[in-house]
Order: sequence, then C-alpha cells, then structure tokens
Amino acid sequence: MLESKSLSLFHWSLSMNSKLQYVVLCSDGTSYAVDNVAPFMVWGTQKPPRFDLGKLLASGWVPVRETAMGGGEHYAYSLILLQQSA
Repeated sequence: MLESKSLSLFHWSLSMNSKLQYVVLCSDGTSYAVDNVAPFMVWGTQKPPRFDLGKLLASGWVPVRETAMGGGEHYAYSLILLQQSA
C-alpha cells in the first residue's frame, strides 16, 4: 500500500497571540503590504515602487503560506501570508 505524504515549505502554527499580514510580491521585485495605509494602486496612475516584504521580514514576520496569482502582460504575482508572534 502506498502512503501519500504532503511536502510543505512553511510550518504554520497559529496561536491566539499571533498577528497575520498579507503581502503581494511582484516579479519586478516590489512588494506591497495589503493592509498598509497607503493605497496599493490608484487606477490610471503609475504605482510608486515599495518594498514592504523585506522590512516586514527584518522586523520578525515569518512567511507561512504562499499562493501564486496569475500575472498581466509583464508581471507575475504571489500572495504571501506572514505571521508574527506577539
């Protein structure tokens, strides 16, 4: 009999004291925190580049899940869930 095993790159253990944060990571190297106060993108204008993921990782946030999202003509995107223990 064959056993199926799943391989996970991230270990996710959510405690009541944890905070969660979503970040969109773009293939051009930019990253945008979803709940950031600044708007992600104003329609019809060019988005100012931000690099939120590096700042969050440096302040103790840990990636727990990544979901690939399609892309447009030039970019691909990933939605990354980060966790920080309080």
